[in-house]
Amino acid sequence: MILRILQANATYGKLNQAQLSLQPGLNVICAPNEGGKSTWSRFLLTMFYGLNTRQRGELADKNRFQPWNGSPMQGRLQLAVGEDVLTLSRRTQRADSPMGVFSCTYAGTDTPARGLDALRCGETLLGVPQSVYQRCAFISSGSMAIDADADLERRINALISTGEEKISFSQAETRLKRQLHQRKYNRSGAIPLLESEIASLSSAQAEVQDLAEREASLRQQLRQVQEAQVTLRAAQQQEAQQRIVEKQRLLQSLPDSAALQSINEQLGAVRSMGEQVQQARDAAAAQEQAIQAQLRELSRNPLHPMTKPELEAQLQIQPPAPPQVAQLLISLALGLCGGGFLWYEIGRPQILWLCAACAVTALAAGNFLRLLIQRIRRQQVRHRELQRQEELRKLADSYLPMLEKLEEQYNLLQQRQQAVADSEQRLRATLADLLTVVQKWDAGVHTPTDVRRFVQQTTQRREALAEEIRQAQADALHAQTPDADGSAARLQQQIAQVQGQLAALGGTEDAPQRIARKQEQLHRLQGEYDSLALALDALRSANTTLQNRFSPELGRRAAEIFADMTGSAWSRILLDREFRLSAEAGSAPTRRSVQLLSSGTADQLYLAVRLAICEMVLPVEQNAPLILDDALLTFDDERLHKTLDYLVQLGSRRQILLFSCQSREVNYLTGRSGVHILNLQ
Repeated sequence: MILRILQANATYGKLNQAQLSLQPGLNVICAPNEGGKSTWSRFLLTMFYGLNTRQRGELADKNRFQPWNGSPMQGRLQLAVGEDVLTLSRRTQRADSPMGVFSCTYAGTDTPARGLDALRCGETLLGVPQSVYQRCAFISSGSMAIDADADLERRINALISTGEEKISFSQAETRLKRQLHQRKYNRSGAIPLLESEIASLSSAQAEVQDLAEREASLRQQLRQVQEAQVTLRAAQQQEAQQRIVEKQRLLQSLPDSAALQSINEQLGAVRSMGEQVQQARDAAAAQEQAIQAQLRELSRNPLHPMTKPELEAQLQIQPPAPPQVAQLLISLALGLCGGGFLWYEIGRPQILWLCAACAVTALAAGNFLRLLIQRIRRQQVRHRELQRQEELRKLADSYLPMLEKLEEQYNLLQQRQQAVADSEQRLRATLADLLTVVQKWDAGVHTPTDVRRFVQQTTQRREALAEEIRQAQADALHAQTPDADGSAARLQQQIAQVQGQLAALGGTEDAPQRIARKQEQLHRLQGEYDSLALALDALRSANTTLQNRFSPELGRRAAEIFADMTGSAWSRILLDREFRLSAEAGSAPTRRSVQLLSSGTADQLYLAVRLAICEMVLPVEQNAPLILDDALLTFDDERLHKTLDYLVQLGSRRQILLFSCQSREVNYLTGRSGVHILNLQ
């Protein structure tokens, strides 16, 4: 939903029914001093966000921009919002509510635009509150610097955290500090008051004589403390410095946080690979168990352990064929012929032929009977063989698939075993690399457990050393500060309290009960104070983390924009939480605050930061217009030309309104594509 301003009509300040027609890209609006440039800028801001009627004084917008001709303050904008064209108007109906009547309709109709009202119009159209828009996209001469703002802080936190924009760090910090100060601030608050009352009541229980003796003892202790502080201060400082040097040396001998993190990541990779290897082993074992189960099931088949070729050979065996019918017929014909001839020769006396006929007939009959019996037997054998092959084929139909499946499982098992071997080899190589790295600090590390123990012990050791260094530094600081532990001041205060108690000691009959009640109340308040202090520390730590994530990116982008606009050697721009700027040039280690730079360079730095904030904070879908009011006055010609080139390039993505009282911009940009020059009359 890209937003562009098409036309503006204003009765605002010196503007009387003045009109301004704008185009996409870079609009250079020229006018001399007192020509209405700043008035147009403030008018556009008022049209989007409304007029703040709660401001007081002559410089309040409601007084500063009252129309010079006495007409009611009013204005109208025609906007292109995505594919829609809207007409936004604000007019004055009552003198005490200038620009208080709001309307926003689709152009050419009376249909109100959805989701737009007087209060949220600017934030809805431009995507950010007014305070954020004024600190990035609304740039005027003389106010280039950026100050901290709760809305801008919330917006930045939303970009680098969860997207919540309910409250900023400064607001939360102020609330927590207020709660802490109510309970204790220096020596004021509820806790010091209760502590003082408890001390007074406890002291009141003692006898006046004991108080007098205590006063004398305290005075003696005060003298001793003052003498001891002078004597021990130098020794304490020297001892603390020696501890600091020793602890820092030990800390430097240990691997840093980045190395520990890298070792931990490699250890995690080793664990992951070990888990994968174990999973592969388990899968291979499960596969082997499945093969054993299939083998047991296969062994129950009558065909086991026949192989597939053996079984196919058995199925191809053909049973012997019985004698052909032709042989039987021939034998029968010979027998009949022999019998006929024998019958014929019986009546004749030729014995030779009779014997021959008998022999032929007997041989033919015997051969016929032999062939007949052989055929019957072979048919029986063939029938039994065919039955056996049919049974064998039926068994083969169930046996062969099981055999083929078992072979597939064997092949899969071999593949998985090979994968396990490869994974184990990679695991050993990775573990060897990790052990090589860790053994630079500890030669006794040989297993992943040793590595994990090394990381834990080293981390604990680094934390302990860091804490010891902080403690030693605190000791050194206290040693340099007179009465660092407050002993002398505390003794003096106790002496004064004793003197006051001696002077104003009253009845103490109910003192124990009163002390118990006040101590209970003090314990509760102290617990609340500690919780609030912990919350404040956590809040500051979280804010520091957010700033460390955002500020470098913002500084990097601002430096790139600054280089594009100026061609300068400043290579880094640094910002703190209050948006105070400093810059570094090239490889030089010197960091310069913006206050030490020339006014022109400072304006250029702030402009680069504002443009970087625009890119990072303004929603891309709205692509809000950029308004610059005489923002380039302090630029020299060369940097002005580079900045204008950058703005022309930026104008291809968002509409830019550049108000100027000079002719340098017009002379340089005349005839450029995407640039529109307007002269205010």
